[in-house]
Amino acid sequence: MSNYYHLTFLFILPYRWEAVKKVLPVPPTETLDKSGVESILSNPEKLELIAKFNREYYHWDELRYRVDDSELESTWALMKIMRKTNFKHLKVCDMDIGYALLSDFQESLHTIDRNSAGLVEIDNPGEKEFRRYVTSSLMEEAIASSQMEGAATTRTEAKKMLRANRKPMTVSETMIVNNYLAMEFIKSKLKEPMSPELMMDMHRIITKDTLHEGKEWEGRFREDNETVVGDVFEEDVIFHVPPSHDRIPDMIQGLCRFINDDDTEFIHPVIKGIIIHFMIGYIHPFVNGNGRLARTLFYWYLLKKDYWLMEYTSISRIIKKSQTKYGLAYQYTETDENDLTYFIKFNLACIINAVKDLRTYIERKTREQKAALKEIESDSEINRWESLILKDYLRDQTLFSIREISIKYNLAYQTARNYINHLTELEYVRIGGKDGKTRLYKVVRDDNR
Repeated sequence: MSNYYHLTFLFILPYRWEAVKKVLPVPPTETLDKSGVESILSNPEKLELIAKFNREYYHWDELRYRVDDSELESTWALMKIMRKTNFKHLKVCDMDIGYALLSDFQESLHTIDRNSAGLVEIDNPGEKEFRRYVTSSLMEEAIASSQMEGAATTRTEAKKMLRANRKPMTVSETMIVNNYLAMEFIKSKLKEPMSPELMMDMHRIITKDTLHEGKEWEGRFREDNETVVGDVFEEDVIFHVPPSHDRIPDMIQGLCRFINDDDTEFIHPVIKGIIIHFMIGYIHPFVNGNGRLARTLFYWYLLKKDYWLMEYTSISRIIKKSQTKYGLAYQYTETDENDLTYFIKFNLACIINAVKDLRTYIERKTREQKAALKEIESDSEINRWESLILKDYLRDQTLFSIREISIKYNLAYQTARNYINHLTELEYVRIGGKDGKTRLYKVVRDDNR
């Protein structure tokens, strides 16, 4: 096997790196020493402890640091038996996979479902403000997802580039622009069923002009078995050997059937999106860019299923903060009989944190808006017409001309001009651009995004 590694479980960020340890497979249940099972079953405290371990859903690798060696195998055997009582089995791409229906999952899914429709209950800071947040969230997702796979560009510089629509000058910047374009692209494909061709189109956009393997591999399945997932600094440490390349077409077709099939068996859309994410990482259909594709497909599927909330969140930004756990979640699943509970548990936590970030943002913007309105109402230097103009244009941050103000409020042009000039002097309004020769204005508000 050639020493060619694709980076998935080792993430490189500017000026630092964080490695993920290799996790050994769990011991087969039939080989476990079960001599201590009877004594554990007769001990209520130990049974409660096992129940707690299963609520936390510890992997063998985590359990062995929490239980004495004399009871380790018996404890694990009981944990595995108890997990079977609430386990959902699936067959995807001819693979036997599954996950436990943890009570924590039900709570998290309820929170996500409720917020997908419920965030509108918060005082809306304005459609324009939401549009600005969507744009910023797409930027955050593009930047974080690229940084996780080696893009060495700071968040600040990357945002400046995207906002200025500047042409990327490095491979790292190109990765970020590609991810941003891919996030925009998937929104135009929500009514289409998933197909290998659409998946290849997504990959082609994500990897354009960034693959050191060559441009010919953009949107093209790998054609050898030299791609493995390993530690870039220690060539002998292999985390994952993907399926043989000759299985890729059939596995991707199977994955597409799984994605498009909503009739055979109900799987909660968020859970299904996470499974899709995992399967791309497992199959590793392309020579590079699989991680970015997996996260893009997750967004596509959730948006397709009307989880509009996902458009306002950056999951990769949250994952990047816990990149070691992300890598371990992959390994825990693969080393424990493809039990996806570990991977689902990690990703649900990331989604919940992203939702919390969104709610915090909306509440902060609402507070800022109310404070600004209060300031406007209490300012004795502003007349009632000026106050009305500020209130109307504060919410959505729309650019306006003096002619528009004159027509909208039925004011003489010179009167409207005097009002805008006065508000500009008071620094409530500033010039925001031009439309031809016409000067445009905007209401000033503090916005750090």
